Amino acid sequence: MAVRFDIQPYTGALPITFGMAREQVHRLLGPPESSHPVWDGSGVSEHYNAARYNVGYSNAGVVNHLGFSPGGAELAIQGRPIWTAESQPDPNPLLLTLDPAPLELVGFWFFLAIGVTTTGYHDDDPSQRAVTVFVRGGKSAALLADAQPADTSRYRRG
Repeated sequence: MAVRFDIQPYTGALPITFGMAREQVHRLLGPPESSHPVWDGSGVSEHYNAARYNVGYSNAGVVNHLGFSPGGAELAIQGRPIWTAESQPDPNPLLLTLDPAPLELVGFWFFLAIGVTTTGYHDDDPSQRAVTVFVRGGKSAALLADAQPADTSRYRRG
């Protein structure tokens, strides 16, 4: 049975919450299949490859993001289903109801009102499809300074 995560904006993806220690996560999810340093030296990302999700930790060893690829875990936001074990549709229509003004930068949509990013959906790139949940303040102002309003026109009803 797939693990179910419920995104709570800027809190985490329950049962995992931001600020939770690695040991607590391991008690809930078991040991990861792999662990890698984050590219910028800001922490570690642990991967549960069979379940298609990862948990990121700061250098202090506490959760600061969770990433999900379709086909592994069940995913919801505030109790509203995003993905099930059987179906992983484009999450953007649901996310746009919660934050109608995402920003776009380097192929990612940043839903700042709810602390979620998506990629691979708005630009029809199945190899990049993912949803990430991040901690408040987790995306630097310098990074997002170059972001533009996302073109959501493909999701508007005619």
